[in-house]
Amino acid sequence: MWHCAPMLMVALLLALLTVLVMMIVLRRWTGRLASLATLIAGAIMALWLAEVGLLPGSKGPLTGERPLVPGLDR
Repeated sequence: MWHCAPMLMVALLLALLTVLVMMIVLRRWTGRLASLATLIAGAIMALWLAEVGLLPGSKGPLTGERPLVPGLDR
């Protein structure tokens, strides 16, 4: 589907790890950093759901299209 999705996923995971480390090390701006971490985690989830095919509009397991099974479908 998306050719740059794996690289984007790696970049988002590194950004999330960086924010989490900053929260532990700095112990400042924890509210803002937690909000940023939540935003990054939401982007990761949306990207993953799109890759798996569970978002509306993506051709995944929840679409109405099913493969025809010989002998069962008429």
